[in-house]
Amino acid sequence: MKKIGLVFCLLVCLGVIYCTTGKSNGQKLDILNNMELAVEPGENWLSKMKVFLFISVKNSPQLASWIEDNNGNYISAIAITEKSAKGKWISAPKEGRPEALPVWNHRQHNFSAANALDGITSASVKGSFQANIDRESLIDGNTYNVFLEINKSFDYNNYWTKDNSGVNGQPALIYHAQFIAGQPGSISLVPVGYGSVDGSDGNIIRELENFTTALSIIQNAAIVIK
Repeated sequence: MKKIGLVFCLLVCLGVIYCTTGKSNGQKLDILNNMELAVEPGENWLSKMKVFLFISVKNSPQLASWIEDNNGNYISAIAITEKSAKGKWISAPKEGRPEALPVWNHRQHNFSAANALDGITSASVKGSFQANIDRESLIDGNTYNVFLEINKSFDYNNYWTKDNSGVNGQPALIYHAQFIAGQPGSISLVPVGYGSVDGSDGNIIRELENFTTALSIIQNAAIVIK
């Protein structure tokens, strides 16, 4: 009888874990409410990178997403990979790697409560994910801009080489969409430019001419308001 009771308790616990983590084929970052950023990886999302002789590791992208109002004022973060949020870089110089996500690095300084990032970081994102958005900082009916910055190290091509782009390869791409808070719908983010090659500023360079594989890191990204 005791064994039956233990088995029942175990099944209940497993059911609770499944319900709180969501679908097994994706990841949930920062569970909050009925507005989310949904990202679907592209063919260049993951790749193998040789580190020593026959030893290789999976190379996944760094990303950050945030919201600004229509005047360019920073409102809040949505999701950030942990290395970029907390500077947990391996074999990096003392200043870290500001060139990984330069636009985010410069604009996030307006987000003074650094410990608030703890709930919305992920060590790495290996597959599709949905990052729910806290609508408490938004006013229904107002227009906002969402940005997603993404970069994958060593993503070289014929234009962005080891000689002119450092560890990055192709610079961090910027995706953008505009939405009205409280208005249901799905709005796709589209690539609009890239960030500083050396991380020296937070400007967006509005061109995509020399990008190749970096454009297939993401297949789809959208803001979904339910």
